[in-house]
Amino acid sequence: MKIFMLIGLFVCCGYGVRAQEKANRKAKVYKTWIKLNDSSQIVTGVLYEVGDSSLFVAGSLLNPDLREYRFSKIDLLKVRRDKSIIRGAAVGSVIGGGTGVVTGLALAGDAGLLTGAISASLGLGFAVFGGAVGIVAGSIKDRFPLNRSFENLEKYRSPLQNYSFLQEEIVARHKFEHKVYMGFSAGLSFARDELAFDVPFANYKGMERTGFSSKTILGYRITEQIGVSLSMRADQYATVDDDQADMYWNLDAFTAGPVLSLPLSEKFRFDFSPAIGFASASLYADNEEIYTGGGFAVNITGALVYDMSKRWVGSFSSGYLSSKQEYKEGGSGKANAIDIQLGLAYKFGKRSL
Repeated sequence: MKIFMLIGLFVCCGYGVRAQEKANRKAKVYKTWIKLNDSSQIVTGVLYEVGDSSLFVAGSLLNPDLREYRFSKIDLLKVRRDKSIIRGAAVGSVIGGGTGVVTGLALAGDAGLLTGAISASLGLGFAVFGGAVGIVAGSIKDRFPLNRSFENLEKYRSPLQNYSFLQEEIVARHKFEHKVYMGFSAGLSFARDELAFDVPFANYKGMERTGFSSKTILGYRITEQIGVSLSMRADQYATVDDDQADMYWNLDAFTAGPVLSLPLSEKFRFDFSPAIGFASASLYADNEEIYTGGGFAVNITGALVYDMSKRWVGSFSSGYLSSKQEYKEGGSGKANAIDIQLGLAYKFGKRSL
């Protein structure tokens, strides 16, 4: 009963935050690119107002000379937040740098004085990579194919009014939504226990506790706060013996469960995903499976999610996987791991946007 009350409180808080956010929404600047049917020149400016059958564009906020473009003249409209490339570079660099430092500390282990140098080097490298990814993400434009159709203008009116500088009451009858999404993430995995006990292999000395982790997710959004997802996770760990470099562990899990979202701002939200399913742990030598098990699994994930555009979503997540393995060759053991990952997801829809 307490669990259901907590979930209800979580969702209610999400609605409260969203309602307050909309009530206090500040005017933001969105650049726009308009392709007209009677001109090869692309119209650029700031999306200022969405009228009944027209769009009003300003050259800039310092030059509010409004130009009106009727829907019957517009083939394609593209919109992007002002200074989104700079924001993307900054966010990507911070997330990448932090991930690099954590990765360096985990990989350096007992490197002593070299620990700081390794962490700093990886932090700088990841920051550059994250900044580059942020620049690409920040350059993405949302597409509105009006195709000179008033029906399409009505269909896209709600997101367009959200993008207009002039504060308007959302009166659109149609709302364009992307409910199905697919994502991929990758990062580090930290094993919490040995994945097997009494392994029937000569001179087995155990496994490295730090490995590589990847995850593929297929999800469906029921509402802004509630959804469901299927997750396929794969972790891999090397063994500690240099003489057994061809040996490694795989920890694979297939889980499903709800996704509860708490909006933090217009673009950011926090996703909490408890899931259950099946996990299997296998020891390989020369790419041949020599020891394998399986059992019930619980996977709990928390993710900071950023909507880069109507289609693309970035995330920084951490999850805990716990399972009890029964091995075919005899014996049992725990397979528990914590992962830290960066991810990218794509939202599907019937038409491009």
